[in-house]
Amino acid sequence: MIPDSYIAPQFGERDHPFTITGGEGLQIFTKEYGELFDSVAGYWYNVLGMRHPELLDVKQNVGGIATHLYEEYTNPFAEKLAKQLCEKTSMSNLVYSATGSMANENARKEAVHYHEAKGISSEQLVFVTIHGSYHGSVGEMLKWIDPKQNPYSIEEPIYEKTEHVEEIVENYKENIENANSKGKTIAGFFYEPIMGVRGAVPLPHNYLEKIAELSRKNDILMIADEVTTGIGRTGTFLCSENFNFKPDIICIGKAISAGHYPVAATLFNQKIIDSWNELEKMGQPYSQIHRRGNSLVGTQEGSAISLKVLEILERDNLIDEVNEKGKYAMDKLKEIEQNSNIREIRGKGLLIGIDVLNSDLAKNYITPEMRNHGINILSEGRVVMFNPSYLVSREQIDQYVNTLNNILSKY
Repeated sequence: MIPDSYIAPQFGERDHPFTITGGEGLQIFTKEYGELFDSVAGYWYNVLGMRHPELLDVKQNVGGIATHLYEEYTNPFAEKLAKQLCEKTSMSNLVYSATGSMANENARKEAVHYHEAKGISSEQLVFVTIHGSYHGSVGEMLKWIDPKQNPYSIEEPIYEKTEHVEEIVENYKENIENANSKGKTIAGFFYEPIMGVRGAVPLPHNYLEKIAELSRKNDILMIADEVTTGIGRTGTFLCSENFNFKPDIICIGKAISAGHYPVAATLFNQKIIDSWNELEKMGQPYSQIHRRGNSLVGTQEGSAISLKVLEILERDNLIDEVNEKGKYAMDKLKEIEQNSNIREIRGKGLLIGIDVLNSDLAKNYITPEMRNHGINILSEGRVVMFNPSYLVSREQIDQYVNTLNNILSKY
């Protein structure tokens, strides 16, 4: 833990203090390193930088109105945001939450409702996830993302395993049959189009599309976790737009409020809504189907900020800029890929990972050295991430690449 800190560790150990005291734009102010260019946008969510003036105006005008969505409570900001998100994603309805973790847990609950409406009990339902995927830290999702607890999880089709896509897809098919033989039903397949916490690893198109085909044949819901990849991070509003199938459920978070307020959502297609109606016909009270009441969910302030974020993204053409800046960053990074300390550079848009030799190099050498040279980074295992604000300049991209190259060259 941080010495003299009363905060319990969030993930892993916290024996090296890193205290953020403030920020402005793409710069953060820290106790230990002074002022830094934040190349990871907080944790990939400050997509418009810190203290964006238009978002501060919204907070000034709407802040302090804090009624949430519960029973008969609603508000025009939440209604307008829901309409825009559903129209942008071609989905039929949504459930608000405060975090991406909660959004994924709500997706799991909706998948359970869908199959219960077909007469399958919740005790029979299981979920498939990919080894190394991350879908949150709350509820039952903690169990389903753990291969030690979930016998139906499948291998990650990444790195050298990209050559074994057919075998992994076949394993998925075997898992479906195995579940059926044990009286179980696979309710949903959770996936990140690009595995964020794993180090910005894209899932192969042929892999996901074959998984989707098998899922359709077996009435398994495709659940896209776009908490990291959504709202423009990969150069399109959703990363799912790059595939030849549409997910049944989509989870979003992080960028939707640009880090100014805890906002996330679970969006679903008409099949889910039809299942609610069917459950009511079967005698389940509405209140049992929809147990979603949470404080500070769908509030006026959070919804108004998110609406302003969507407005700015569209007005300033920022998602196209993410695409262009991402290509520029990849081109610059590819120039240093021959460094013997780098395994691979990969990603899409401004979700980029620099895969180095090992996690010790990433965490204990590159991270402090980059901070000593004025750039905040975050490593995921052996992968150094580059996920800045969408407002990042080409000069800042050059600064990042040149600094990283100099540090690696001295290792």
